[in-house]
Amino acid sequence: MRAPNHLGDGVMAMPAIAALRQVAREVVVAAPRWGPVLYRDLGVTVTPRGDVPEADAAVLLAPSFRAAWEARRVPRRVGVSWDLRRPLLTDAVPRPDGHRSAEYAAVVARLGAVVDGPPRYAVHPQDRDGVDVPEGHLALTPISPSGETVMWPGFAALADRFDGPVVVYTGPGERFETCHPTREGLPLDQLAACLERAAALVSNDSGLAHFARAVGVRTVVVFGSTSPARTGPAGCVPVEGPDLPCRPCYRKRCPYPGVPCLDIPVAQVEAALRQA
Repeated sequence: MRAPNHLGDGVMAMPAIAALRQVAREVVVAAPRWGPVLYRDLGVTVTPRGDVPEADAAVLLAPSFRAAWEARRVPRRVGVSWDLRRPLLTDAVPRPDGHRSAEYAAVVARLGAVVDGPPRYAVHPQDRDGVDVPEGHLALTPISPSGETVMWPGFAALADRFDGPVVVYTGPGERFETCHPTREGLPLDQLAACLERAAALVSNDSGLAHFARAVGVRTVVVFGSTSPARTGPAGCVPVEGPDLPCRPCYRKRCPYPGVPCLDIPVAQVEAALRQA
């Protein structure tokens, strides 16, 4: 299996990988650097991307042409028709409407796998060694590699208005100006151990939001340009911006001044946090 390239998609793919493991003798997953930790309890072997071992079938959850090209010598190649790669697939799956997890379920269904339930990630006892964040804190993940169109500008104000400890979580090399404690670039196992101590998480539509929900954290997700119906974490409380004709949009830059889809009051997010 070729896993998706991004963490959020990788989390959404977990039920599909688990389902495939139930019907296949062995599953080897080629994944980014977070793959060995994210998929550690699924009973699969994880290898770096680009490695394509001898196999009976290649399941291409990554929608790129490159993923299909690298698997071209595998007898059976299953994936969605996307990125001009239809001639490289033996089993071309039409891209379904709706949530991206449904796309992954449709792909593995071609091999007889039935997906059941949302993503789940278990914290191991050793993951908790050295965890130093306060119990009951509000976790914030204000940065997203997807850019300005998903990064709500109200996180600093929300943190200042919260009556309790706040911890900001960012990815490797990401910076967020705040007076609150920050944890940058934690490995997923340590991040999970920190997040399980959170009262709730408020996040952009990002991979960390999907991971937090898999850990079981109460999660509020602020959706600017994107849509919870397409990429929302399972079980999150969504907060959506204005109903603009250009939404949903998955561009990294907005062609309109001020990114109007992110015009979401802090009070609206606070109200969602009380519901989570």
